[in-house]
Amino acid sequence: MTQRTMTTKAQAAAPPARKRPRRRGPGTDRPVGRRADIMGKLTVAALVLAVWELSVRLWLPDYLPTPSGVAGAAWPTLTSSEFSTALGETLGGVVLGLLIGCVAGTGLGLAVGRVAWLRHLTSPYVSGLYAMPMLAIVPMATIWLGYSGETRLAVIALSAFLPCVVSTGDGARNVPLQLSELAQMLRLSRPRVVVDVLLPATLPFVVAGVQVAVGRALVGAVAVEFLASLPGLGTFILTNARSFDQDAAFVAVLVLAVLGIAARTGTEAALRRLAPWHLHVNR
Repeated sequence: MTQRTMTTKAQAAAPPARKRPRRRGPGTDRPVGRRADIMGKLTVAALVLAVWELSVRLWLPDYLPTPSGVAGAAWPTLTSSEFSTALGETLGGVVLGLLIGCVAGTGLGLAVGRVAWLRHLTSPYVSGLYAMPMLAIVPMATIWLGYSGETRLAVIALSAFLPCVVSTGDGARNVPLQLSELAQMLRLSRPRVVVDVLLPATLPFVVAGVQVAVGRALVGAVAVEFLASLPGLGTFILTNARSFDQDAAFVAVLVLAVLGIAARTGTEAALRRLAPWHLHVNR
């Protein structure tokens, strides 16, 4: 065996040399620190507010809201009795409607997800109602229930009911097979299967349905107040906008946005507390 052949075999048997990792340039994705993330978001917000303020002052009509005008009108609006009454009316209807719609929707979603014949019977109607804008039923609801709080409650409850049925049904239908087989091996009773297997497995889907329901409930409440002239934030916004008090109207709009963000944060915190092992589903 020649020396050249031995050298070739030794090189082939030797482990491959490790390549030095390449440094990622500025154009590649890098993990962003929390401080940099916050600073970036604040910079974007400041830029948007500056463009908005300058656009209204230089080119747009004077009666449009501006960030400085909204900031000046925030405290007088939030502390006024008219706004407090409107906020109480809307919040009361939304909370009660969410409670009715989410509880009923989650219960039906669990049943629909686990019972095949019930799913086949109800799926066309649930899908059709879910795709239909809730604004379409407001005129008929005012005829059936009158121009009263019952109309708002019915629209809110239906708006919350449908996403809970759809999301919970998907979760109940897709329970991992291993969990079902384990429940059969342990010979768990039907109530124990529901409490120990079905509910924990579908909890992220229930939370996702509630998150969608909150947004649809707020939209439904404001829409009913717009169309039926019911007391609430919708009427408050409409009245101030028509009287060219755009800053006060925009304060109420921001309050609605804060309510939606707070509800989403609260549901995520509840999921983190009740089922931390499911956090990856919500990311």
